[in-house]
Amino acid sequence: MIVVGTLWDFLISPFVEYAFMQKALLSCFLLCLSAVPLGVFLLLRGLSLVGDSLAHGILPGIALAAIFFGMAPVPLFIGGIAAGLIVAFISNQLSTRSIIPEEASFTVIYSLSLALGVLILFHHGTNTNVMHLLFGSVLGIDPVTLSLIAGVCVITTLFLANFRKLLLMYCFDPLLFQVAGYHHKLLMFSFFALVVSNLVASYQAIGTLLALGLMMLPAITGRILCTHYRQIFKISSLLGILGCYSGLLLSYHIDWPSGPSIILCLGIQCLVAYGCKQKSKSSHI
Repeated sequence: MIVVGTLWDFLISPFVEYAFMQKALLSCFLLCLSAVPLGVFLLLRGLSLVGDSLAHGILPGIALAAIFFGMAPVPLFIGGIAAGLIVAFISNQLSTRSIIPEEASFTVIYSLSLALGVLILFHHGTNTNVMHLLFGSVLGIDPVTLSLIAGVCVITTLFLANFRKLLLMYCFDPLLFQVAGYHHKLLMFSFFALVVSNLVASYQAIGTLLALGLMMLPAITGRILCTHYRQIFKISSLLGILGCYSGLLLSYHIDWPSGPSIILCLGIQCLVAYGCKQKSKSSHI
């Protein structure tokens, strides 16, 4: 009974007793259902660097919104999405109108956006705003932010339910996708718009500097463990939820920042999965 009581106090009690822990866990759960599958598509298509560029490209929009509207969730959300879409559009124009590859064009715009966002925060932001925007505060999520995250999750889930096969075709055989006559530019713009929306939603939980980790780390771990794409999607989302749960517990019991704690747990998952896979390969030799 003592052991059961100790386990309850350590694993369950924080989420039963405190409303802020419940909202934090719910927000992470919703983000894992929407952001992680998008991360799997980025990984399968080899566009992880593009996701990194978009994750940092949202910073200027969020910084400007924070200056003019304070830390109100809706203006921050709109500013981040606007900045991310502008980054995606300019990068696409650079890659299509010049000899610069798509990944390189995203790197150019990402570097400029990150520098611009940091400069804006440095000159106009307070220390509290800077820390919140860069590293998030999942334990302080309010009902409005939670509603925005839920809305992004619903829209992303509906989009993937309707266009999952087309996205998989684009990932594995983009030439066939174009020959089949599908409007791949419109589809990819919608896809990247959802990536931006999920990154903006994620920043509230773990900050702009770490938002991509929540999207990509579970996807990478799922890819290490599984070979079939259906298994990758399922395992990745489950691993994301487990990592977020572990990170929140770590943050609560050790008093560490919640965002870095979540990313630390997700990163450890990835390294453990890689180690187990390598050990399994060596045992079969």
